Amino acid sequence: MILTQNSGMIMGPISKLLGFIFNAIYNLFFGMGVESIALSIVVFTIIVRLLMFPLNIKQTRSSKIQQYLKPEFNKINKKYKGKKDQESMLAQQKETRELQEKYGIKMTQGCLTSILQFPIFIGLYNVIQNIPAYVPKVRALYEPIATAIYNSDKAYPILEAFVKDNKISRLSSKLAEFTSATSVTSEEGVKTFNSIIDILYRCNDNLFAKLGEVFSANPEVASAIAQNQADISRVNHFLFGINLTEAPGFKLSPALLIPILSFVCQLLAMLVTPMNETGDPQQDAQMKSMRRSMYFMPLMSFAVTVSAPAGLGIYWAMSAFISFLITVLQNVYYNHVDMEKLVEKAQEKAAKNIEKRKASGKKSLMEKFQEAAMGADPSEEESKSTNKNLNKYSNMNLRNFDSEADDVDDSDSADTESSNDTDSSKSKPKKGSLADRANAVKRFNDTGVN
Repeated sequence: MILTQNSGMIMGPISKLLGFIFNAIYNLFFGMGVESIALSIVVFTIIVRLLMFPLNIKQTRSSKIQQYLKPEFNKINKKYKGKKDQESMLAQQKETRELQEKYGIKMTQGCLTSILQFPIFIGLYNVIQNIPAYVPKVRALYEPIATAIYNSDKAYPILEAFVKDNKISRLSSKLAEFTSATSVTSEEGVKTFNSIIDILYRCNDNLFAKLGEVFSANPEVASAIAQNQADISRVNHFLFGINLTEAPGFKLSPALLIPILSFVCQLLAMLVTPMNETGDPQQDAQMKSMRRSMYFMPLMSFAVTVSAPAGLGIYWAMSAFISFLITVLQNVYYNHVDMEKLVEKAQEKAAKNIEKRKASGKKSLMEKFQEAAMGADPSEEESKSTNKNLNKYSNMNLRNFDSEADDVDDSDSADTESSNDTDSSKSKPKKGSLADRANAVKRFNDTGVN
């Protein structure tokens, strides 16, 4: 029998998958004689982070390679320094993209990791909010109490008043008024029974005592609570008597340690994450803006975990702690790795991917954006220019990055800009480009002829 699981088009399957994994972990510990939701949450968090570890590795590698190539990005910036016209800005972006493509640098990998974490967090929230819906062995602990309540006279109004008075949660909008004559196997009976278990899962020891009192007319409810409450408490409690179904709140209690640990771990993870500059002013500005906004994450972490069930707070705190450890270990590794060999391997892999894409005729997302901005498809001349730039980047000496970038003569830069200006004045703008359209407007204003 399925309880009130999330039935959304996107989050429904994600929650069901996470619930399946969580149930497998719980059953594993159950077979070892350990019944603990908290321990299952900790192991579940480790597994989820391990599944996402390859994405973290790719994101960090891409960031480190771009940092290593910073002198070459600086050369591109110097080449277009002071040029604010649209064509120069597009050309700068094009050369920057070509250099990134040459070494397989993907700026979207960091966003992808963050995007994937969000549905996982929401999915886990759904699972922890209704663990009996996803873990049959936990559900079995609540079934005797739910059965006794279901068979009670006027159970619905009693439950409605109980939920409202104790601010447990709102009853499901699909919950219809029922009587003892309603079959538990009917569609409405199943919904009703499931909703009762959802409400019971949000009850702590004090609320179970009150529940027995409000159903005093039916002693079977109090008897079922007395027989199963100890097992429920053992499964739902963590260290220092923390109840995983309760929100810590701002009251002074051991449960408040969870939001505090979550805040500290999130902050540590932020502090050890290096701020890599790419050399591209636009991208660096975006990264700095993202960095500033990310400093709100520890505060948001505290705000969420202090008001959410403690079980969810354990996941968030554990996830932040693992993220902190991964970042520290990655920093140590990349401080001792041979970056030249790493960049050469990235170049070889990127070259293979480029060849595959050319063979298939597919274009990257950035290429499509640039074509839209330029108002036309790249010409054969532009294609040759792209290949020329890629060949230029492939022939550079990786070991001399810093010296090459720092020793660039200002006079050479000026000569390069002057040469570029001269070449631009001699070359005819591409038909359909912004420059060609601007010239057409100028000719019309001067002569009245297009």
